[in-house]
Amino acid sequence: MNLDEPNSNFAFLSVNNTQNHTMDTGFNLFDYYHLTRQREVMIAYKGPITDVIMSEISRDIRTKFANVPKIGRKIFSIFIELAQNILYYSAEEVRFGDYVDRVGGIILLEYSDHYALACGNLVENANVQDLVDNCHKINSLDKDSLREYKREQRIKPSSEKSKGAGIGLIHVAITAESPLEINVQELNEQFSFFSLTVKIYK
Repeated sequence: MNLDEPNSNFAFLSVNNTQNHTMDTGFNLFDYYHLTRQREVMIAYKGPITDVIMSEISRDIRTKFANVPKIGRKIFSIFIELAQNILYYSAEEVRFGDYVDRVGGIILLEYSDHYALACGNLVENANVQDLVDNCHKINSLDKDSLREYKREQRIKPSSEKSKGAGIGLIHVAITAESPLEINVQELNEQFSFFSLTVKIYK
């Protein structure tokens, strides 16, 4: 996927280049529809992430993977972590009276040899570099080193744990047994769209 391709940020596809930043040209529903038709879309959601939404998607995952429980457990575990990252860290919010929900998108695609689970949400530009650096560090470590890194993060103060989305992304990499593939697209001087994709092999 070319980072210069319009609207590629919404597609949540696998992108390894984390350094390029391109301006968003706006969401094109036809482009998104055409893109998702080329793959088997198992789950797709964009909107407020709430406990109810997470529960419904979790139930859908368990139903769809009832015949392959090992893969289903992996996807469920990764989904929870990615959804919680949106729930805790997304810079986009919607308000309903006294309630404030954070907004993001989640999509699960099936390929011939793997599934791709991705999430995306707005982040403040001031936090982008921490996210990118943490993903690079996670991708540089083997499984044993990731477990040690996870232990180190657990004993850090809460304020430091949250930098770069903390322990959750380490858990995702350990569970998926594949690299974190990220894409950052700058929207304006304050916000960027951050998407993360992981592959779960069959």
